[in-house]
Amino acid sequence: MTRDYDLVVFGASGFTGKLVAEYIKHAEAKVSWAIAGRNQAKLDALGLGVPILVGDALDRAAVDTIARRTKVVCTTAGPFAKYGSELVAACADAGTHYCDLTGEVQWMRRMIDAHHERARATGARIVHASGFDSIPSDLGTWALQQEFIARFGRPASSVTAVFGETSGGLSGGTIASALQTMTEAENDPAVRALLGNPYALDPDPHAPRPQVRDEVSIGWDSRLKMFTVPFVMAQVNTRVVRRGHALAGFPWGPDFRYREVMSTPGSARGLAMAVGITGGLGALAFAMKRRRLRELLAKRAPHPGEGPSPEVREHGHWKTRFVGEAGGERLLYVASDRADPGYGSTAKMLGEAALCLARDPLTSEGGVLTPAVAMGQHLLDRLRRAGLTFGAAG
Repeated sequence: MTRDYDLVVFGASGFTGKLVAEYIKHAEAKVSWAIAGRNQAKLDALGLGVPILVGDALDRAAVDTIARRTKVVCTTAGPFAKYGSELVAACADAGTHYCDLTGEVQWMRRMIDAHHERARATGARIVHASGFDSIPSDLGTWALQQEFIARFGRPASSVTAVFGETSGGLSGGTIASALQTMTEAENDPAVRALLGNPYALDPDPHAPRPQVRDEVSIGWDSRLKMFTVPFVMAQVNTRVVRRGHALAGFPWGPDFRYREVMSTPGSARGLAMAVGITGGLGALAFAMKRRRLRELLAKRAPHPGEGPSPEVREHGHWKTRFVGEAGGERLLYVASDRADPGYGSTAKMLGEAALCLARDPLTSEGGVLTPAVAMGQHLLDRLRRAGLTFGAAG
């Protein structure tokens, strides 16, 4: 593609958008890029020294113009169900690659149904969930499988991702996206049914597949000697991993199973933590399904544009253990980073995804893809260079 820019960061004046723009500014010297959004003054105030494109995410003509000028659009402007659809449509039509950090399953399903075939025809790679949701899950599972095949000559038939030690904060944008999803679920039975479908993002979400369910209670992992509890983002990440496997043609077998949990230490203190986390998640789920309680949560939570302080982000960290098994063979694989998962680390992941789409010699076809399907080894190499760890543990 011959375009004015390699990439455009859309929504750059938002909390996460600023972090992604700052990351890209220092990540790769030769990239030609710009920032975009609806408010010229806020974009000027960032002082990034790059071109500024002004356009409202809801204005199709404006986002069409932006999409035609760049190879890649990288957007943080959510909730995406409210503000993202016109931009995806514009990129699919223009053959422009696209990445975001959404975790809104119902919206991703709508984008798949509306634009997958068009993006395949134009060559546009539309890559949702390119932040902490769901790159560690999607790329971590893919990378584990490459190692498993290299060691044992076949893929793992099951993978469990165990989200462990972590420290970080929440932004108003993340909370707004969660509230948007639950509001849609309350008002539309079809959305509720979709969110409960473990294969909601598969090319055919109703095709016969192995019976799986999301974790809802406390468990014990004898392999890691840790307690396990439900993981709050599993209902997003598992769907992304399963879509990637289906798009790739089921290379790990038609009966491949993937699940996610969160861990606590295998001690009395860890058990107490597990009880507290599980109870807290249950209370949160109860509150999110009720309009008045959601409104109270929205008032108390950070507002869009707000988020964790630089100190919180600087001292953040996360670690995910992947356990792959097939027959009697087993492999432990670890992904981690010394940065706040939702912001410091997500800025790296989304920024490197955008740069990968813009600069690397990818061979994947167009369509609504997952990070691993779209970028695979190229993205893995980039993230390792950016300081993230992906590797077998023993």
